[in-house]
Amino acid sequence: MSYSDSSTWVLVKTERERRPLLIRFRQFPGGLPRATYSQRISIVWKLSDPDENGLPSDEEFDKLAAFEDRVMAAVEHDQHSIFTVVLSGNGESEFVFYTADVPGFIERLRSMPQEVERYPISIQQYDDSNWTYFEAVIPENCRDEIRGKEQD
Repeated sequence: MSYSDSSTWVLVKTERERRPLLIRFRQFPGGLPRATYSQRISIVWKLSDPDENGLPSDEEFDKLAAFEDRVMAAVEHDQHSIFTVVLSGNGESEFVFYTADVPGFIERLRSMPQEVERYPISIQQYDDSNWTYFEAVIPENCRDEIRGKEQD
């Protein structure tokens, strides 16, 4: 069983710098071994045609959803990496993963099905063994939800 089989996604609409921000994050079951997945990978998708609020258009949302499904299938099916949160706003979407194997993550990303045009993404990697970023991007009023569902 993968983490995707036992987790729940939560959608929160908020603001950052007076602009709309959509945050979709996962509530994981107890026992998630965060320390095992100490490297954060952020994949940032630059929107080609954001709406007036900096959010994805319907057409781009469909592309983002297809990309998300592909990358999740490529890196999470065997618990190699964990997909934790998506932030959309200000003309971009950020997909946040945690892994223990950055080169393996990148190889899986390169090997997944692609579109004719390259994905408009950039990839950043950070050491984040305490999942500080994940905790920081979740709105304060939702943090008890993630803490109540997990154990380190």
